[in-house]
Amino acid sequence: MRPVELAFQLIELLSLHQPVGVSELARLAGIPKSTVQRSLMALHKTGWIELADADRPVWSLSMRALVASGRANYEHSVLRGIAIPVMEELRRESEETVHLTYRFERSLVLLERLDGIKPVRYFFPYGAVSPLHATSSGRAILSMMPQDELDAYLSQPLDAVTSLTVVDPEIVRSELAEARERGYAVTFGGNRSDVHAVGAAIVDRHAQPFAAISISAPAERLDASLAERYGPLVADAARRVTLGVTSQPHFH
Repeated sequence: MRPVELAFQLIELLSLHQPVGVSELARLAGIPKSTVQRSLMALHKTGWIELADADRPVWSLSMRALVASGRANYEHSVLRGIAIPVMEELRRESEETVHLTYRFERSLVLLERLDGIKPVRYFFPYGAVSPLHATSSGRAILSMMPQDELDAYLSQPLDAVTSLTVVDPEIVRSELAEARERGYAVTFGGNRSDVHAVGAAIVDRHAQPFAAISISAPAERLDASLAERYGPLVADAARRVTLGVTSQPHFH
């Protein structure tokens, strides 16, 4: 396999399995570990991938790769530009990690991340994909969906990402109704068992949810009472971003 072909294959595998190590990539690609290692070093040197964890050698796509792949199109660029100052305020108030995500079919994709300033925090790589029902941001989006879209989503099997992911469609429906009423959604270990999160949806000019903002923190630090305090802050942040994007003339 030529180096360019291998590089594209590894980028595709990274997009599906990130964060992932050299051994696993070699197994998935069916090629020697040493060959994969050389290609990864070249991709890292040119800025297409980055180390996803300071404590272990696993890789993820960089923002440069996401831009080149078309994930960060015009609307995503506008969204990021409007959201980042709001996210910075939210991080200052909470001192926790703040995520900006957008919907892609039945999933949520991480577009931007501002890491928290507290010593223990969790890392989700750019481009990370999660089921909507497993995350606070995804649930916030689901709670704002038209009824027919929500019915269609819940009519299909809901994957359990962790042992704490709620997959009973009727329970999910009930919890989404509560989220819609209060303006934000909460998950306790749904996408990662040791992470709790609070998220709120960003909607377009037609009131359709397409993105979300969330605060994520270790489970021992973000309990139910703190989630209630963060909820209105996240909901207000999402409202401000919504006002910003809907004021753009070429934004859907």
